[in-house]
Amino acid sequence: MALASVPAYWLYDEPRDQRFPDALHIERISARSAPRDWRIEPHRHQDMAQFFLIASGGGLVRIDGAAHRLSPGTVMLLPPLAIHEFRFEPGTEGFVVSVAMSTLTPLIEAEPALGAALGEPFVAARGPKEQSIAELATAMEGALAEFGRNRGGRELALAAHARLIAIWFARAARSHAVANGGASDARAALVRRFVERVESHFHTHEPLAAYASALGVTGPHLTRICREVLGHSAMRVIQGRLMIEARRDLVYTRSPVSQIAFRLGFSDPAYFSRFFAARAGMSPSEYRAAG
Repeated sequence: MALASVPAYWLYDEPRDQRFPDALHIERISARSAPRDWRIEPHRHQDMAQFFLIASGGGLVRIDGAAHRLSPGTVMLLPPLAIHEFRFEPGTEGFVVSVAMSTLTPLIEAEPALGAALGEPFVAARGPKEQSIAELATAMEGALAEFGRNRGGRELALAAHARLIAIWFARAARSHAVANGGASDARAALVRRFVERVESHFHTHEPLAAYASALGVTGPHLTRICREVLGHSAMRVIQGRLMIEARRDLVYTRSPVSQIAFRLGFSDPAYFSRFFAARAGMSPSEYRAAG
């Protein structure tokens, strides 16, 4: 199975049309999963983010090759292009909210740090606190009610629901990453620009100094800002992006490890294997076999 053959949908198992039909789509997890024997096969969404709340039941999700257990209270954010699949326990219930990124563009432009938080997968057994989970459930119930009606201003109301839910998830993701309060707009903008550059350059293995120079700062400054905003170093951002792509290839393709290494910019497959093992705790071949 080639990575390029992993299907892309707006909504799972439905053909892509030219645009997403609503500002927000919401349904209960059982609506799409129960008729498919609680199995959702690997797929991705081109220009859409998804937000999940598991209310009861559970199961397993694999995101870009990494497995996560699901249990009541689990919240999950899937950004565009993240390859994911589910094996739900029969009877699992909760919500899945699908939002076209165009709906969230005004939000991201207003606060770039939210865009950075929404740009990476996020899975947590519970939100920051129990009350927040209740607030999220209430917000999703409200969105579901609005989605099922045909009242005036429906599109505007759905967009408002979508942005509120996205803000909840961005806050939850940032609360796990930020050590000392919220980042300033300038720091958040720098991190956003850095993450965007990593997305387009990670396979070139540019040194950190080159990233920093392109962004008009020093390497130590970029590292410090990343630690303040994201909770980890700039180098970890680069290496983490390589690991995401490596996991995808190992799980969703049959390409030899050496070919994956070369595609990711490693000149020596043995070095790639050591790089991967140091971060995954197992060799690429072992990771593939375990998947």
